[in-house]
Amino acid sequence: MQAVSVAYFWRLGEQVPSSKAPAGRATALDAELFAIRLGVVKATSFDIKCIIITDSLTAARRTVDASVHSGQVHSLTIVQALRGFFTNHPDRSIHFWNCPSKAQWSLHFLAYEDATSTKMAAGCHLATSLDALRSKSAAACLDA
Repeated sequence: MQAVSVAYFWRLGEQVPSSKAPAGRATALDAELFAIRLGVVKATSFDIKCIIITDSLTAARRTVDASVHSGQVHSLTIVQALRGFFTNHPDRSIHFWNCPSKAQWSLHFLAYEDATSTKMAAGCHLATSLDALRSKSAAACLDA
């Protein structure tokens, strides 16, 4: 099985179609970062003034971190989408709300439940994040 990333969208109180994609062999943080990427890229295609992202603050920090790290490709894509979103629009904003899944806040929990309950089989050429490889290597060392 592989991780699944999900982004849900609400506009003017109404839910609009969500985005869901396989994240490959990834850590939870990498899958969350990919979910934020899905959300930001789609949200910036709407004519809106404010984006609110509910996730962990650790994932939020990586969202705009262009330095070398696992999931850097997601961060760079997010930064590129936000650049276009903010260019010549000083009234636009983005907000990150720390929302742990254990709090079970209804809107965030829908996406969390969807992501954790969706099962996708791993294919032959599975994308693998750097942190997932590190984790696997550390587990193998501990087992040895």
